[in-house]
Amino acid sequence: MIDISKQEITINCPECNSPHKVTLGQVQNQEVIKCPVCNKNITLVDKDGSTRKSIASISKSLRDLEDSLSKFGK
Repeated sequence: MIDISKQEITINCPECNSPHKVTLGQVQNQEVIKCPVCNKNITLVDKDGSTRKSIASISKSLRDLEDSLSKFGK
């Protein structure tokens, strides 16, 4: 099954605007990453838990789809 938390998104450094790839799991965990260009610490924020809720919802939908497909044709 696909682990949605490992999907990458691109964010821009708020200081130097350079793009960086982070995973949805990193956002969900509100990790701090360091910009390799300007060395600024970037705190990832999961505002209102929206990333956590989305990961859970998508994961459930994928599990349900996988279950439905496994029953198809039986």
